Amino acid sequence: MITLGINAAFHDPSAALVEDGTLLSAAEEERFTHVKHGKRPSPFTTYELPFHAIDFCLRQRGITISDVDHIAYSFDPSLLLGPRMGDEKIELPLEPSAHPLPAQWSHVWEPLFLSAIVNAPRHLTGGGPHHLSERLNGVRHPGPWKWHFIPHHIAHAASAFLPSPFDQAAILCLDGRGERTSTTYGYGSGGTMEFLEEVPLPHSLGLLYEEVTRHLGFLHSSDEYKVMALASFGKPRYARELKKRICLRGNGRYTISPLDLNDWFGPARRKGSSLEAEHFDLACSLQTVLENVVLELAGWLYDTTGCKQLCMAGGVALNCVLNARLRDEGPFDEIWVQPAAGDAGTALGAALYVDRRESATPRSGRWQMNHAYWGPEFGEAEIEEFLRWSKLSYRRMESV
Repeated sequence: MITLGINAAFHDPSAALVEDGTLLSAAEEERFTHVKHGKRPSPFTTYELPFHAIDFCLRQRGITISDVDHIAYSFDPSLLLGPRMGDEKIELPLEPSAHPLPAQWSHVWEPLFLSAIVNAPRHLTGGGPHHLSERLNGVRHPGPWKWHFIPHHIAHAASAFLPSPFDQAAILCLDGRGERTSTTYGYGSGGTMEFLEEVPLPHSLGLLYEEVTRHLGFLHSSDEYKVMALASFGKPRYARELKKRICLRGNGRYTISPLDLNDWFGPARRKGSSLEAEHFDLACSLQTVLENVVLELAGWLYDTTGCKQLCMAGGVALNCVLNARLRDEGPFDEIWVQPAAGDAGTALGAALYVDRRESATPRSGRWQMNHAYWGPEFGEAEIEEFLRWSKLSYRRMESV
C-alpha cells in the first residue's frame, strides 16, 4: 500500500511517500523552487500544491501518481465548514473588506482559503506544471486513490510519535494554528494515539511569538528563529508584564489576553533599522515567558500520562532553546522532537497516520526515523556536470 502525504494549507509545502509503514522519501517544495518556506501562509497561496516535491517522491519510487493508493492532506476543512462542507457554493464578496464579516467566518478571506483546500483533489489532477507531466498526468478527479483530509494536529502528533524510538510516550504539539486549535496533548502507545486535551484558537503561544516577531521588524512565520537568537543578548525586564497576558487554567489549557504592543511597548521597529537594548529585552522576555509556560504545560502532561518519554512537533517545537530547557529542567527522561517539526512534517505525519489506519492487516512494529536525509541528494559526478554546464570555475578538494 502506497500513501502520499501532502502539506499545503499554510506554509512549508511538502510531500512524503510511505509504503507499508515505511517512509521512502520526503521533501519540501522550497528545495526545488528556491522560494523560502515554499510560499507565504496567505489565503491566496493555499491552492498551491507541492508539485515538485510530489514529483520527486514518485520519481524516487519509480511510479506515477496513478500508482498511489491513498493521499493524505494535512488539514481537514470539515472541522471549519461543518455541514457546509457539502454546499454547492461559498459566497465571497467582490470586495470582502468593504462588507461586514459574516457570522460563520472568522476571517474575511476564510471562504477563499477553505475553497482552495476543498478543491485540492481537483487541482492535483488538473493543475500540475507541464514539465512534471510525466508522473502527474493521466488521471482525473477523483483519481484511482482514496483521498483523506487529516486534522492538522493529528498530522503533527503522528509525525512526532509514530516514527519516534518510543513504544509509549506523551505527545505535545505546539504551533501557531491548526483548524481550530493551537496546542494539543496526547498519549501514544504502540501504533495508536489518544488525545487528551487541546487549546482552542485564538489562544496560541505560536501566534504570540509571531506577533512579537512582527513587532520587532522581522517577517512572521519565517524569522522567529532570529527572535530566539536575539533573546540571548537581552534581559527579561518585560517578562512580568508579558506573563500577565497568559493565564494558565489547569488541565493544560491557557488563555492569552489581547496584546497591543504599540500601546504597551512602543512603535514597531522598522525592518533594517538598528536594534536597540529594548528590542533585545523584548525578545528575551518573550523567550523566557514561552519557556516557563511550556515547562508548566509539560509538567501537567507528565502528571496526566505518567510517561517518562515525550514526543514533540509543531512550529514552536523548532525552538531549540526551549527544547533544551525542557530536557534539562522538565520532568521527562527522554525527549524526541520531529526534525521537521513545522508544517513540513505534517505531510509525513498524515501519510504515516493514514497508512496505519487503512492497513488491511495490523502491523506489529513501527518504522523509526533515524535520520532526516529523505530529500534530493547529489553525487560528485552530478555536481561536476552541472558546474561544467554552467561554465563556472571550480576545484576539487583532495581531502575534506
